[in-house]
Amino acid sequence: MKRFAALSFFAAVGVMTMAFLFSGCGGGGGGGGSSSDSSATGVDFVELRSLPVESSIKLEIPTYDGSNQLVHPDVIVHNGLIYMAATPYPWGNVEYENPSFYVSSDGVNFIPAADNPLVDHPDGGFNADPDLVVDPATGEFRVYYVEMARDLTDQYLAVLRSPNGTDWVDHRKLTEFKATKGDPFVVSPAMVLAGGKYYMFHVEVDTDPTTHSPRLCRPDPYTHVIKVMTSSDGITWDKGSDTPVAIDLPAGFHPWHLDVVQGGGRYYMLLDGYRGSICDHHFLYLAVSDDLAHWRFIPTPVVTPADAVMPNIKILYRSTAVVDGDDMWIYFSFYTTDNRWFVGLKHIRISDYVK
Repeated sequence: MKRFAALSFFAAVGVMTMAFLFSGCGGGGGGGGSSSDSSATGVDFVELRSLPVESSIKLEIPTYDGSNQLVHPDVIVHNGLIYMAATPYPWGNVEYENPSFYVSSDGVNFIPAADNPLVDHPDGGFNADPDLVVDPATGEFRVYYVEMARDLTDQYLAVLRSPNGTDWVDHRKLTEFKATKGDPFVVSPAMVLAGGKYYMFHVEVDTDPTTHSPRLCRPDPYTHVIKVMTSSDGITWDKGSDTPVAIDLPAGFHPWHLDVVQGGGRYYMLLDGYRGSICDHHFLYLAVSDDLAHWRFIPTPVVTPADAVMPNIKILYRSTAVVDGDDMWIYFSFYTTDNRWFVGLKHIRISDYVK
């Protein structure tokens, strides 16, 4: 498996703005990351509970390239441990944005759980948006992610599978989204397992058959749509089944990346989005559902750039969470004004937001 030398700052800052934002367009959720249940049965909460409510910290997570810059986390709870899929993204360089796999016994300190990266980038393209589940029928770990052409015209939903989290034995391209054939541009797949089915929540960025991308750093003219597809086995997906999600988003709000996690008999969508252009500040919101079909958007953001684990946060990105009763620990990725990407952790009480 190809290994990369550490990336210098001067080489990295030359990466195109489009690749930088779409790649870290990185996806998944406590239920795509949402294994289907991110509630924390059996987890040791001593470290997590030591973080005061409404407080945040920056996590130090080692990456295979040595930069320790990470984006697009997705966490699940499994056998009393917290597992994370994420991608390095040093200085916004897509060459390094390859799915990686971590484990933690306390939810704060994560170490590699496999020989990272799990897969190298495809020729002429890059990877993005990992999402982690454990299949209940087989007990295998699955990391879903998006393989993209460098010009963003072609995407595949892909999957990596492992019987034990250490040996990753299967890599498949599952579904193609081809802009030149009128398919939408899709970001941030988030898998949820419920009722014997796989649900893939995602954001359809636009339906323009020629561009399939926002006009970066200009007012975004497109209506982004949150959609869901279903599958009986998580391998075979029918694009024709893709349907909009019933959610009451505020006017002018552009959803960008999402995850869905479960806890206490409810589902929580962690939704990063912006108004105006993609280069504006992003905020992180919750939406709540009892049935995965109808969602209530909570207008008070749960994480903002002012949750300053660092003083220079510019954009919040894809986030995920662990839930225990009324407590939620949000793992949020963010981008700084000096072109670095990190993961933070914030402790909230759900009842402070969801009334």
